Amino acid sequence: MIDEKKMNGSDIDEKDITTVVAEDLEIKGTIKFKSSVMLKGVFEGEIQSEGLLVVGPTAKVKATITTKTLISHGEITGNVIAHEQVTLKSTSIHNGDVSTPNIIIENGSIFNGSCAMRAKDITVK
Repeated sequence: MIDEKKMNGSDIDEKDITTVVAEDLEIKGTIKFKSSVMLKGVFEGEIQSEGLLVVGPTAKVKATITTKTLISHGEITGNVIAHEQVTLKSTSIHNGDVSTPNIIIENGSIFNGSCAMRAKDITVK
């Protein structure tokens, strides 16, 4: 289980992640999961999660994302709804809107979009 300190993304280790999608995989479609997934390859489609999504530094994601928590080190194109928190690490590039009650944007990250912060009924239009 991933503790609260690790949820900010600084101490996440692959061994703490339930599923890791390797760098050499390219996937199109819909991913649904309840625990934790780290994407390191290329993904296009839709992601629906009740847990933690980690976008690794080599990942390129073009998707609509709904998750509990997102930690991004890589590149995301698409809108994100995160019910707890979004963390954009210093290596991340995000092109799209974000809706979440909590957001951390580290120095060096690139964020092109809008951010809506609401505690309830989070939606991105």
